[in-house]
Amino acid sequence: MAVLEKGPDPDTPETFARSERKKGCSAILALMYDREGEETYSPPDASRVLGRSGRKITERRIRQMLQAGELEGARDEAGRWRIPRRVVNRLLTERREREQLREGPESAPEVPESVRELMERVAALERERGRLEGRLELTEQTESTIREERDRLIAELEAERAERRRLQEQLEERGRPWWKKLFGGG
Repeated sequence: MAVLEKGPDPDTPETFARSERKKGCSAILALMYDREGEETYSPPDASRVLGRSGRKITERRIRQMLQAGELEGARDEAGRWRIPRRVVNRLLTERREREQLREGPESAPEVPESVRELMERVAALERERGRLEGRLELTEQTESTIREERDRLIAELEAERAERRRLQEQLEERGRPWWKKLFGGG
């Protein structure tokens, strides 16, 4: 395998390496090529690249991700992990985007206006959802109270009807002539 020094411009890694040496940088990452000619990183190199995005990711975590299949990679003939450069770059981009979203839309000026508008719309919809959930809860409580009151009134009405029937029967009994009461006539 050929070893090249990493640079921001994949077409001219030697130029980048020379400029980094002039700046006094001693840690230059090695890119290797797999059988298909794709540039790859070792887990320590991938860890260093991803650590530049803010929160550090350890070499151990990189290996865990490789073994779990969370990160694309393959072992070379010597059994060492090799991670394609495109995978590391994609992960780096995703981590930066997540960090920007955590900080909020105001701190990410490079986010396109349409994305910012969508984020604001999502926030507004979440607030509206919260208000509607509150209203729904109040409506459910009111409905429950009304149902209980209705059931109580129905029970009260039934009791009043029963009392009315009893009094009606008493009144009819009193209004019958004495001889019907005595001789049992209808």
